[in-house]
Amino acid sequence: MIKLIFFDCDGTLLSHNGMYVPDSTKRAFELLEAKGIRRVLSTGRHVSELKRMPAIGDLRFDAFITINGACTYDKDGILCSYEIEREDVQSAYDYLKCHDLGVEFFEDEEAYVNLVNETVIRSQESIHDEVPHVLPLERILSHPIYQIVGYGIRETEGLVSCLNHVRVTRWNASNAVDMVHVSAGKESGMEALMKKWGIEKEETMAFGDALNDLSMLREAGIGVAMGNSEPALKKAADYVAGDIDADGLYLALVHFGILDEGE
Repeated sequence: MIKLIFFDCDGTLLSHNGMYVPDSTKRAFELLEAKGIRRVLSTGRHVSELKRMPAIGDLRFDAFITINGACTYDKDGILCSYEIEREDVQSAYDYLKCHDLGVEFFEDEEAYVNLVNETVIRSQESIHDEVPHVLPLERILSHPIYQIVGYGIRETEGLVSCLNHVRVTRWNASNAVDMVHVSAGKESGMEALMKKWGIEKEETMAFGDALNDLSMLREAGIGVAMGNSEPALKKAADYVAGDIDADGLYLALVHFGILDEGE
């Protein structure tokens, strides 16, 4: 029996065609809550971004795994977090002082970039989000950093090679590279929540569409890739649902008997 479901945000709950959640997904959430099935948002996004997304705010969650597992929150606050090693933060600072590369830094409450260029603008447009504000690069030396986002895959290769204790994930194959502590990941947040709530892996399910959802789908009892997913995610999934805009999430829940057709 499924007791807990993890959901990616963009392309899974939130359509890539605009900042909206399909009506069938909203209905699925209402039914899951009524059945007592816990719902967790598991995303690469920062809490400050989620606050700018009223469509996601309309859905009710029991917990949040944010910035690719670097910070996990439940009703009691931060359950677990993974700060990037200070050695790596210093290396990032030294590299960026000498290279014209747009990078975003995530603290627990703050998110900002060191500069804005066309690559940053294009990447943010691809996820229908505004460009982060700019703060001085020196700030990272005195504040905990939980994720570094390098804009542009090829452009970021030099920065990645300088960091020795990070795990690299991607939203997709072309726009940006997410770097978190090597021990962080969506699965680390999943494990913490399952332990706290006394839920076994076989009682969990996860939905995703992007490359940074691979570990989440593998950690869940049932891993579901949306029809609009990256090919590598479909290959790793236990089941491939329909497209997000073709009621894919709702119909997958019906397929597994979690919801009844017509509910």
